[in-house]
Amino acid sequence: MRKLSFFIASILLVTVLSACSGGTSSLNQAGAGMTPGESQKIEKYNSYVMLNNLMTGRLNEVLIHYFEKFGTDKKPVIEKNVSFIMLDVPAAQRDVIEQAKGYTNREPDFANADTAVTKLTPVLQDLLTVLDEMKVYYDSKGYVDDDFAKGKQLHTKLIHANLAYEKAAQEYFTALRKMDAEQRQADLQGFKDADQQIRYHALKFMIDAEATALEMNEQGINASNVLQLDMKKFKAKYDLMTADLEALVTLSKDKAQIQKEGLNSFSIENYVHSATEAKAAASKIIERINNKKPVSDSDLSGQFLHTTDGTPENFSYLLSTAIERYNEMN
Repeated sequence: MRKLSFFIASILLVTVLSACSGGTSSLNQAGAGMTPGESQKIEKYNSYVMLNNLMTGRLNEVLIHYFEKFGTDKKPVIEKNVSFIMLDVPAAQRDVIEQAKGYTNREPDFANADTAVTKLTPVLQDLLTVLDEMKVYYDSKGYVDDDFAKGKQLHTKLIHANLAYEKAAQEYFTALRKMDAEQRQADLQGFKDADQQIRYHALKFMIDAEATALEMNEQGINASNVLQLDMKKFKAKYDLMTADLEALVTLSKDKAQIQKEGLNSFSIENYVHSATEAKAAASKIIERINNKKPVSDSDLSGQFLHTTDGTPENFSYLLSTAIERYNEMN
């Protein structure tokens, strides 16, 4: 199974932020002083984003963990003396599915996203049902009793369920990306108009960093072929991200501006630290390419590419952390 692209798999900004709301990142705070319509928009938007985060977070992790072990062909690759721990999606994390489904017929109308959620939820539930069966099978070591007979059947079911899921998921991600991009541009303009420079550059970095990740994704670049990256196209995005970070670092030390925007200096410091680590991860990709140093076979065959310096996977992982820190800014 090909891994979902990072941009698709990024953890989106949790709350619709706006200068008029004081740039708060808490849903309850964001609703303060807003009209009912604005509050409803935030709640619905957040519900769809949290569904995205489930899919691109834990669910994606479960699928990758399984397919890396058994492959993506119709028949599983079964090693001798196999031992496997099947990951699962905790019930507590699944609530977002029904929550998102419940918003599809509620105002405001998100058009493409509403339609995509309606198509997505049943195939997502089907996929989770198969994964739950597999969890029971592997936890009980059923493959010892039946010589993988049911394991092969479940593998085939998962392949079919995942194909249907990926098709619906791509439609959803496309709709959500468009909705998210429109909201981010509105937020940027709101921060600019209100002279909230820290919030502006914090969000601007996130937008340009994700564009940097998307550039690699669109080129089909991952750890195995990172040396084939078109550096000219990559650097165009990378330079914007770097300039954003430089401006943000300077502003984050401006106590007067922090006070003006009503920000918490500790949360800003955390975000800047994570953003710096993400940018450095992108720099290490450039270093690897300049040194013509491919990712080792041992790293490629392992399960920790997200911690391997100079890989798109490492950049993606650290950028996801930075996005989390952004969501915590207040």
